[in-house]
Amino acid sequence: MGKPTGFLEFTRELPSKKPVEERLEHYREFVQLFPEEKLNNQAARCMDCGIPFAIAAVL
Repeated sequence: MGKPTGFLEFTRELPSKKPVEERLEHYREFVQLFPEEKLNNQAARCMDCGIPFAIAAVL
């Protein structure tokens, strides 16, 4: 489990995406990666609810 009150302390954030013009040039990943601190904050929102795809909402 992350942090018991993490979902109250940290808002849900989605990663930004690269511009369409850049994505059209290749077939690589287009979602920007979060810095480690932001990843830790998002992981702290986990309530260990047992839903296997809940983490997909963060990615």
